[in-house]
Amino acid sequence: MKTPDVIVRGKDNGEGMVIRYRTTKGTDVFGLGVPNTYGGTDWDLGPTWCYLILGQKTTLIDTGRPGNFQVLGALLKSIDKGFSDVDRIVVTHSHEDHDGNLAEILSEAKAELWAHTIYRQMISYHPDVKDGALHPELPGSCRLCRMPEIFYKNCLPYHKARSALKVDFLIKDDRKLGGDDLSFVFTPGHNPDSICIVLEDETIFTGDTLLPDITSHPSLELAFKINRRILPEGYQQKNDVYGLMSYIKSLNKIAYLPSQSLKATFPAHRLFYNGRFNLLNSSERAREIIQFHIDRCRDILKIIDNKPAGIADIVVQHFTPSQLVGIGKPMAENEIRAHIEVMETCGDICWAGEKKDIVQRTGTSKCLGVIETYLRHQGAGQSAR
Repeated sequence: MKTPDVIVRGKDNGEGMVIRYRTTKGTDVFGLGVPNTYGGTDWDLGPTWCYLILGQKTTLIDTGRPGNFQVLGALLKSIDKGFSDVDRIVVTHSHEDHDGNLAEILSEAKAELWAHTIYRQMISYHPDVKDGALHPELPGSCRLCRMPEIFYKNCLPYHKARSALKVDFLIKDDRKLGGDDLSFVFTPGHNPDSICIVLEDETIFTGDTLLPDITSHPSLELAFKINRRILPEGYQQKNDVYGLMSYIKSLNKIAYLPSQSLKATFPAHRLFYNGRFNLLNSSERAREIIQFHIDRCRDILKIIDNKPAGIADIVVQHFTPSQLVGIGKPMAENEIRAHIEVMETCGDICWAGEKKDIVQRTGTSKCLGVIETYLRHQGAGQSAR
């Protein structure tokens, strides 16, 4: 991937930065580094990168964390654009650092909203469907939220405004539209409605599915049991959208996209960080992340090899103290749970203790081979259609 041009320098973590990439066909893509600060923490993920494509339709991919309407407007103004120039907004998934500011932008832009068909259920409220949800009072995307109340309460106005939005075009799994310059790859696992967007068979926008420097946290298979009844009918019978294995399958899909002409990968985070660009080959990075999860499963099995442990104990032994500061701890616990779910399905662990809250090995390591098959997969039939 060629290094993008820097239009506005911004901070060393990429915040406030504006970059430009020009495709082989001459289409300009602008990257906009929108602040992504988690209130009350010093955890720095870097900005959310939103992208403006000046193609057949002027397209904005993602809109950043709530509270940044004016910031995003100023970034657009730096390239002589405004919200009124946007024809459509494509949302990669229903997390607050990706679809914040939507209500404000749509009231000014008069643009179409495009998202995966599951997105509608994720932004809607389903208070009558309890099914074990930690927060049935929150919309679909947050029914399993483990964040402290002081954190998620800040999201309540955003949730309310978002729930009233109309999705103009529902993207149904992998899809290529005739006469358009975009195609879509359905990549659930991090979130059930996650998509990647391919421009002109050359440039891929990966949202949180594929990141440099860090890896996205996988969702939990448990979420399917809790959210099954709120999903669209075609997704209620079998879990293909939640959990680590769904995420691995999505990474495998990206690793073996049939188009070998993908020349540029634009992630939602860490495109520019610590004063430098993190340029990616999407296929290589997807395989690296699959290997990362194999290695994590192996580490967890080693931790409990001689002494069964609870989730909290595994977290402390696997992660560094700096990774567990603030919201890092509940996120780390969720990541370990996602791997434990795969191990349990494969028969590698069982639950012990009076409260069945201790993870114990059975003596097998089948999960390693199950995930490794995706590194050997040849990618037959993997295409956006």
